[in-house]
Amino acid sequence: MSDITEKTAPAVPLEKELQEVVRLVATFAVLGSSLSFLFGREPGTLPDDIITELAPSIIVVCAFLISYELVDVMGVGMAKGRKGIFEQSYKDLPAKEDEEVYLRQRVLTNQLEQMPLFFVGTFLCALLVNGKAAGFLSLTWVLLRRMYASAYKAGAGKKLKQIGLAKFTIPCYFVCNTMVMAAGIQAIRSCLR
Repeated sequence: MSDITEKTAPAVPLEKELQEVVRLVATFAVLGSSLSFLFGREPGTLPDDIITELAPSIIVVCAFLISYELVDVMGVGMAKGRKGIFEQSYKDLPAKEDEEVYLRQRVLTNQLEQMPLFFVGTFLCALLVNGKAAGFLSLTWVLLRRMYASAYKAGAGKKLKQIGLAKFTIPCYFVCNTMVMAAGIQAIRSCLR
């Protein structure tokens, strides 16, 4: 066996993975239903003032996008500048990326990977369910993602487990999927009226 094979975790059987997915969907369905039934407006109705309803989420999303651009995107460029990467041609770049640049690039990429679910979930929840609840949940997500970014960037010299990213990413998954599920439940409730 190669060194790589020996160091990888054992594969999770497909059946067990499917069971975990079903559990998560059920959990998100319960959380989304709770949000829809407890905080949602009358199914099939839109808010009286859409701008006012969306405003908390718009403010949070704009703040996140500015922080993403200034801290994450520009942070990668600044790290590359500090390491002299812009002075090299592609063929002269080292085979292994500098750790600071790599960590910043991973933060940037992971933030980008999470954005579609965050944006769609936030605005659907704000429009269909409750703008203040969506604003609060999206603010929670943004704060967790900023803490995630700080922890990841500070992880130089540490093993991935030691950085402790799960304490930020898992709650973020719950926030986003709850908002998406709440919007879906609210839409189903509207269809059943």
